[in-house]
Amino acid sequence: HHLPFEEVKAMLAKEGLNDVDESFWEQVKANLGSVGELKDWWEMLHQPIQPVIEDADFTQAAAQLLPDGEWSEESWGEFVEKVKGETGRKGKQLFMPLRLALTGRTDGPELPKIFALLGRERAQKRLQGEAA
Repeated sequence: HHLPFEEVKAMLAKEGLNDVDESFWEQVKANLGSVGELKDWWEMLHQPIQPVIEDADFTQAAAQLLPDGEWSEESWGEFVEKVKGETGRKGKQLFMPLRLALTGRTDGPELPKIFALLGRERAQKRLQGEAA
């Protein structure tokens, strides 16, 4: 994760990740231990996944609270505060259903980064239980 993009391009190509650009590399590299982990991030953010929905009422409500406009890592905190205020949930009861819906996984990359890179349209579909 300390390497500049120019030095990892060949490794990415061997993994079939020719579409990864320097901007994506710069945004996620600090969270990587291997090139294989980058593949997980790329697929999670650019390939349709089937979200895991354990509480459809909660994730549907969350989908209605997604921020408008351009997203950044700060957008996650704003979103979570809105969801918390509307639902009264906190801790694991707040975060785990959101993580499962947005990533299909119980663990993985930091949600503020994922949220910013995912974008509103894909996030909304996933929160509503649609593969996106």
